[in-house]
Amino acid sequence: MLITDITISPDSSLILYQVPFGLTKSPSKAWKEVLMETWQSIIQHNESVSNNVIWVFHNRIMIDKVSIELVKNELETLLAVAIEKTNKQMKMRSQLVI
Repeated sequence: MLITDITISPDSSLILYQVPFGLTKSPSKAWKEVLMETWQSIIQHNESVSNNVIWVFHNRIMIDKVSIELVKNELETLLAVAIEKTNKQMKMRSQLVI
């Protein structure tokens, strides 16, 4: 997973991270909603990311208000876990429909 960072202000201690998806199309609205719910449940006990904002725009995940002290590897791990859990939940939902 490639995480690129975009600093909004040189005086700020917060960073906007942009995470490109390896997808050819944007994920569904349901997938995006599950990802946001999953992300919140993962980060609620992690002070270094507890005040951030995550959203999905087309084929990118944006994570805003991330402390500059947070190591990219830690953020990548948290995001990978959130994506994995989201995919599992979506798979379970699709199996319930069948």
